[in-house]
Amino acid sequence: MRQGSPTPWSPDVELGGFQTRFEGWSRGPAFVVVAVLVALIAFASWSPERAPAPKLRTSEAQHSDLQLYRDIIRDVRSGESYYDAAAREQRAANYPLKPFYTVRLPTHATIYAALGEPVMIGLVWALSAALIVAWWVLLKPILQLPLLGASMVLIGGGLGGLLQPMTGLFHESWAALLMALMIALRRPTRAWPALLAGCLALMVRELSLPMILAMGGLAVIERRWREAAGWAAIVAVFAGYLTLHGYWVGQVIQPQDPASPGWSGLLGVHFALKSLAKVTFGIQLPDALAASLLLLSLFGWASVRTGWALRAFLLLLGYGAMLALFARADTFYWALIAAPLSFMGLVFLPKAVSDLAKAMRRTPYPAS
Repeated sequence: MRQGSPTPWSPDVELGGFQTRFEGWSRGPAFVVVAVLVALIAFASWSPERAPAPKLRTSEAQHSDLQLYRDIIRDVRSGESYYDAAAREQRAANYPLKPFYTVRLPTHATIYAALGEPVMIGLVWALSAALIVAWWVLLKPILQLPLLGASMVLIGGGLGGLLQPMTGLFHESWAALLMALMIALRRPTRAWPALLAGCLALMVRELSLPMILAMGGLAVIERRWREAAGWAAIVAVFAGYLTLHGYWVGQVIQPQDPASPGWSGLLGVHFALKSLAKVTFGIQLPDALAASLLLLSLFGWASVRTGWALRAFLLLLGYGAMLALFARADTFYWALIAAPLSFMGLVFLPKAVSDLAKAMRRTPYPAS
């Protein structure tokens, strides 16, 4: 056996057969990374209860978004056109109708009305099972059984909120499952399953667009031109769909319809972490612990030197930032988009910490 090569029972193999970004680092950068991580965890853990609490409605008298979606689906199922139903229900509940994208795309309500709630709940469970299998297949070559099992438990914890019967009414639930599946299915030499999943996510919820653009941007950076062309085609199709949606909404709005108060909530990092905890198994944990674990998971994703880990990291960081900057307390459910992968990065921590520890113990070369 070559000197220095890992044996089947070596700690390196047991912690994961993948490269981290810290392999071969010197002491200085490793100490900086650890210091920054400790500072971030301390910040996230300091008085998280001061952050606004996520809630489904701003007052007891207000409709919840969940009830609005139920009402629109009921109307569509009874034969009313989607845009007439959406405009009437949003107007009755004093929801904004301007600008046009305050009205959701018709994809979700139309399919939900056609298939019915029991079928849609079954589809959520089936999609969740497919997601778990896809990540198992992806991670099996690089994780030994204990860590592989732990990764499945963690993804199950992220899916917990999505498996509630009512959660399928949120458009974000479907976008979440499809985008997490998109990342797991993507292969450098076979992108079409990821393209299909990403396209479906975008047609259900326009908030998927930033991640679709990121997927396309990374394909360009990696010089995968056919894949990049696929993402560009999806964005072009979506642009046409959104244009038609804007036109159809314009046919049903009235001059006196209210406009949106905007999305500049600026509720901060603590709110984003609280929202993620609320839609996952983190709701069972103290706020400070849940926030710390979410940040450590994000660090775990960032540590792995692979394309799929980078894409998962960008999804979590991007939608976490969106929650912190733009969400209101009653739109906390945007966090569902990041939920499936939110804790799964913890499984990569042992290898990352091991490589950082090696770097911090490394003796600097003496000056010549």
